[in-house]
Amino acid sequence: MPKSLRSGTDAVSANGPVSRRARGGIAILVVYFLRTDDDLPILALHLDRIAAHTHVPFTVYGAANRVTPAARRMLEERSWLRLCEIESTGLRGSREHAYYLDALAALAAADGVDRLITLDVDSFPISDHWIETIAGASKSGVAGILRAENGDTVLPHPSCVMVEAEFFDRYRPSFSPDSDFSPEFRRFLRSTGQAGDTGLGLAYTLWAQKLPWGRLLRSNAVDLHPVIAGVYADSVFHLAGVASGTIFRRDLQASRVHRLTNPLERLPLAGSPGKCKTAVLTSLRSRATRAIVERNRNVYVAVRTRLLTDPAALFSELRGHSAGASDARAEPARETHP
Repeated sequence: MPKSLRSGTDAVSANGPVSRRARGGIAILVVYFLRTDDDLPILALHLDRIAAHTHVPFTVYGAANRVTPAARRMLEERSWLRLCEIESTGLRGSREHAYYLDALAALAAADGVDRLITLDVDSFPISDHWIETIAGASKSGVAGILRAENGDTVLPHPSCVMVEAEFFDRYRPSFSPDSDFSPEFRRFLRSTGQAGDTGLGLAYTLWAQKLPWGRLLRSNAVDLHPVIAGVYADSVFHLAGVASGTIFRRDLQASRVHRLTNPLERLPLAGSPGKCKTAVLTSLRSRATRAIVERNRNVYVAVRTRLLTDPAALFSELRGHSAGASDARAEPARETHP
């Protein structure tokens, strides 16, 4: 296992989670997006599970530039969560996510933490040993979720990535999804077949340096959906599909209509021909796309309902555990709502 998980004499404990902002410990980096208060229960579950299952010194470094006032109050209530003031950006999607993660990583590294761990607002630990599991899987100072089920080949997915401080200090990787347009980066994309997403810059650093990394794979005993409701290394849960109308790469790969029209999509057309190509693709794919969106929405709503009604039962089913057989059966700390 990499560097031991130290407790430190300056750790502060109050009936559960331990938090430390001085040198050492774990920095958990999370970019919080909540456009409405409908997902406050998901946020509460995320926070409660971090508190319930993290038993080493840690601080959550959070970016909350686009959350509701109620969500901000909920975040401010956690003594172990530091809301970081980061200049807002006009970027959106994975670029925005990466922008804030890069800023949070730089702040945490400057504080002298031992490890940086990323989580999404809809991902969180479900095992008391999640830190040890991820640290034990680390290779070259990096371990993280590989969503092979969604077509990723070499990308550590930010729903859970651990980077050792030494690795970060040496290579200063970015989570940016953008290519640097160098011949070497293009070769990386061609040789790996990796699609763009938050974490692509880290994947490129690992590839360019020829470094292995610990891959946390989906370990579900029961799948309710190919991508939604994933359990990884029997330790971390990722809901996925929070955004309305989510379509996963796995959906497009499985869609006969999308596969057959891919050659048209790759035609390098601009101007009026390009607009015509887009219109034709939209027309050909519209029915299949609507069906995918509707199916994913229905699964997401059903899983979300179960998650908020009885999370312990859902996690046990996904992990193939009988009632009472898992430390994730224990209820998390009391949910706090504004």
